[in-house]
Amino acid sequence: MKEKYDVIIIGGGIAGLSTGLYLQKMGKRSLILEHGNQVGGNMSGVWRKGFYFDCGDMSTEEVGVLFPILKDLDLYDPDEWMQVRWRWVTPDCDVMFYDYDQMREDFKKGFPQSAAGIDQWFDFVTPLCLSMKGMMKSGPFPFAVQGWEKLASIFRLMAKSIPLMSTSKAMMTKTGEEIVRDMFPDEPRLRWLFGEANVKNMLLMMHIFFWYAFVQDYWYPKAGLQGFVNKLAKAYQERGGEIRLKSTVDKIITSGQTVTACETSKQEHFEADYFVNTGNPKRLISEMLDNPNVWPHQDGQKILQARVSKAVSSAFLGVDMNREELRKHVKDHHTIYWRSYDSPDYDIYDPNAHNLGWSMISATSLHLPHLAPEGKSSIVVQVFTSYHWQNGWKTNSDDPFARNQEYRDLKQKVLDDIIKKTEYIIPGLSEKIIYKELATPRSMSRWTLNPEGSIMGWTYDSLKCHMAKKHVRFRTPLKNLFQAGHYSIWPGGVVFSAMSGKIVSRGIYEGFWRQLII
Repeated sequence: MKEKYDVIIIGGGIAGLSTGLYLQKMGKRSLILEHGNQVGGNMSGVWRKGFYFDCGDMSTEEVGVLFPILKDLDLYDPDEWMQVRWRWVTPDCDVMFYDYDQMREDFKKGFPQSAAGIDQWFDFVTPLCLSMKGMMKSGPFPFAVQGWEKLASIFRLMAKSIPLMSTSKAMMTKTGEEIVRDMFPDEPRLRWLFGEANVKNMLLMMHIFFWYAFVQDYWYPKAGLQGFVNKLAKAYQERGGEIRLKSTVDKIITSGQTVTACETSKQEHFEADYFVNTGNPKRLISEMLDNPNVWPHQDGQKILQARVSKAVSSAFLGVDMNREELRKHVKDHHTIYWRSYDSPDYDIYDPNAHNLGWSMISATSLHLPHLAPEGKSSIVVQVFTSYHWQNGWKTNSDDPFARNQEYRDLKQKVLDDIIKKTEYIIPGLSEKIIYKELATPRSMSRWTLNPEGSIMGWTYDSLKCHMAKKHVRFRTPLKNLFQAGHYSIWPGGVVFSAMSGKIVSRGIYEGFWRQLII
């Protein structure tokens, strides 16, 4: 049976749901086809034996984008969100990210011989972060609103950004590690910690953004991330939208440079005037198009060879520890534990790579006891691990669905090692665990179809990202096929994926250039 829609949306993550909700607002009939058994994509979460765990994203920035979009969709309730705080722990320091002056002094306690360089770094970064706070908190981001409110937002941002003008060129041409290198010529630990860390060649603008957001602008929905996307999905369906789960789009059917239909792995056939792909553009080009020749070869090769963001392994731990006891160890929602001052990505054959760099401990239920059984706690510990580590996690395959006993044994070893390392932060953790499970980059790729289990779209390495100069790409060579989501906008992430859904839904019918000014 053939069904005809105004727009078919491939993918039910935040970008797909945002696209669908705006299309419903415009009176268009749309259908979301989602590969997984629930909506969410990178924002998915799971319940295991009464414990809730986020699977990909652990929280989100807001930056004057997410909340205005939710308000525009009549889906924002401030009581449903809480601001979350960060803590950095290294073998040399323990710093809460509450205030820039306090952070300055705490880092100096950990690295007293580098006090002058730390002062220089905070003298540089603090006014930039405060200026960014003024920009972000002064009102909605221009693309999150429209009409006169957009014009007012543009002028407001221009006025608030004046203090950044003197560094604007450096922000977009220099990397964070270039700045840090000059401040800490004799301290490799701080050069790595404040500069390169786990993302080489990241633009200074993005470094400043993260230092701003860590202190001022990270948020978590009180229902958990899965509860949040479930709310969006429910609203979309109540307003007339359709969602089909476990519906993997395997084929895009074309006629010339026009898409006429798509087909799922269940042999379902759907027709529409327009199509929006919110997921993996590599798979779109290499596997889904019925005629690969409709995509220009050179452009297709550039996308197929493009590097994606890093991948993580996530340990889901249900712990027999109440909130008060857990708080003594983790102190707040996020703890980044820098286990070593080097990156796990330099040698994908190093069997110890999963023990290098940082681990991020997210105490999911610390402030939200309903996300764990009474008197217990839910914890997620993420570590960077390459999709291709140890010959594809010992599967000797690029296929994320390939699994063997060697893969299962390696998963168990990594899970045990993560727990052991985390005991530096939570002593006696291994004796308190009720439930444990590990999701690898291959798990993420199976759940979301993201290439190599990537968590943020394209790489943040500005020297190796093909999107680093143009930043957005919503159109494709096919005239009625568009791209939204974290592969359509660089540097991606939750808020910009949501914003891409608004831009694309309106751009299809009103023109993309109009989105700049209206």
